[in-house]
Amino acid sequence: MASPSDAHSAASGGGGVTAAKTDLEDFFDQLDLNEEEFEDVVIDEDDPELQESARWLALARVHTEKTFSQGAFYKDMRAAWNPTQSVRFRPVDPNRFVVQASCLGDWERMMMHGPWLFRNWAVLLCPYDGFSRTEDVSIIHMPI
Repeated sequence: MASPSDAHSAASGGGGVTAAKTDLEDFFDQLDLNEEEFEDVVIDEDDPELQESARWLALARVHTEKTFSQGAFYKDMRAAWNPTQSVRFRPVDPNRFVVQASCLGDWERMMMHGPWLFRNWAVLLCPYDGFSRTEDVSIIHMPI
């Protein structure tokens, strides 16, 4: 009988990001499944819905410790980026957000055509895989 970590390795295909594997292992540990229950867990990395949900993602950080309106940030960034399709924001910390573009062109514009400012504060962006813990991703530079 395979252990939960063996089942995880087989399900992940062995070629994923190390941080994503660690996060997934932590998630399964929190579920507190016994080995018999764990055998029923199947993760299909080729699932189109899973791949679509982690496509064209970026991690954004507003370089300030002050509080600000998230709605104003979303509105200002959408205006600055002028996307052709929708851009979704998900707050993960008071000044850190997961941003998802709906098409490659919008994502490239967000990532390559900066620097971006919000209320004269730098907005730092980096590509994000959608699986790593956001607090483990270092956003320390802004291309100019």
